[in-house]
Amino acid sequence: MKYMIVDDEPLARQRIKRLLASFAEFECIAQTGKPDEVMTLIVQHQPQLIFLDISMPEISGLELAKRINSLPAIPKIIFVTAHPQYALDAFGVFASGYLVKPIEQSELHQLLQHLFPPKIQYTLGNQTRWVEVREILVARADDKYTQLYFRAGQAIIETSLKQLSERYPEHFVQVHRNTLVKRSAMKALVNNDGGYFVSVEGFPEQIAVSRRAAKAIKSSN
Repeated sequence: MKYMIVDDEPLARQRIKRLLASFAEFECIAQTGKPDEVMTLIVQHQPQLIFLDISMPEISGLELAKRINSLPAIPKIIFVTAHPQYALDAFGVFASGYLVKPIEQSELHQLLQHLFPPKIQYTLGNQTRWVEVREILVARADDKYTQLYFRAGQAIIETSLKQLSERYPEHFVQVHRNTLVKRSAMKALVNNDGGYFVSVEGFPEQIAVSRRAAKAIKSSN
């Protein structure tokens, strides 16, 4: 994901880059504090996302957004500003998001997850496909591979359960040493014949839950 930063404050540009450093899929391909350079840089680098300050000398971020929206390929725009009163004006020029300085990591992460839902690549036959992480109901370890189950089908990937859990902790909860489930889709935890099982909305069978995981699930409810 290629992004560009437009802000006349160097420290503000540095902060955005620092906050995005942990997002491996995001790459800063251009930055500037000069509004008159923006359109040239967009044409040159073709960013998919622009962080745009509203209050800048000579040309405001709102005016720049109007010009950007006239391009054939329009990048998403996230306004960053110290003035929350501009929010309504920002969305009037079709902004994708609005962040108030100083930007918080959690707010930035939440907005990016909404705008660019994370996807996992897999191969079906000779075709490369992607499934959004939020669509995955269950992930099960299968020898050296991981089997994913989602409403539209199944997929086999080489990413381990540990890697999935570490990358998407807000989505997955580990219910067994070989199984992750979608946290928000868990419906009921039951104890049958001395063992625990959980129902997952949209998944046709109950899933075995370890005693340790069952205890953690109970304590979190």
